[in-house]
Amino acid sequence: MPINQEFKNTVSEIKYQYKLKQSDIADKLGIKSTYLSDMINGRVPLSENISDKIKTIWFGLSEGETLKSTTASNIDDQYLGSYVPLLPISAQGGSLNDFVVAVSMSDCEKIISPIKDVDFAITVAGESMAPDYPSGSQILIKKINTKAFIEWGKVYVLDTCNGTIVKEIRKGDDESYIVCHSINPNPKFEPFNVAMGDIYGMYRVMLSMSIR
Repeated sequence: MPINQEFKNTVSEIKYQYKLKQSDIADKLGIKSTYLSDMINGRVPLSENISDKIKTIWFGLSEGETLKSTTASNIDDQYLGSYVPLLPISAQGGSLNDFVVAVSMSDCEKIISPIKDVDFAITVAGESMAPDYPSGSQILIKKINTKAFIEWGKVYVLDTCNGTIVKEIRKGDDESYIVCHSINPNPKFEPFNVAMGDIYGMYRVMLSMSIR
């Protein structure tokens, strides 16, 4: 994985000019020092969130603000820099049943999640959920208990007997099925029903990350 030289140089400049330790910068970014080191050395990909945040810190310091005040006003406290497994299948494609059981975690690439409390990442395939979830984007998902509560009108990844899909979920006329809607208004992406008995797992989409 190539090193992002601009990011590496920015961290170095902040350390040199403001006499800060790398661990201090990591703290203000909301990530562990080891994660920051991995990004600097190209061992893990540099997320867009962290790239934006390091620029915000650099701008704030150059304008005479303290690192503490810059972070307090501009840095999103949700970022924790935790690793999550990227499942080697695509939402809306693939045919693995109960993918959390079928896929060994040792086979999964690990990516950094910019938010806490997620279980997995998965790649979107197809254009039915564009433009909000374009093909190739990575979505962070968390498993829910369908017997407890389903937040209707939100986007979920469904692990079904016919494969893995990502759709906006709406309530059916009765409790035996749900209705799956696409975001793309193209008529070919018509809504369809999925029986609750055909769903092995339902995962709430917490965040979408597009590669630009």
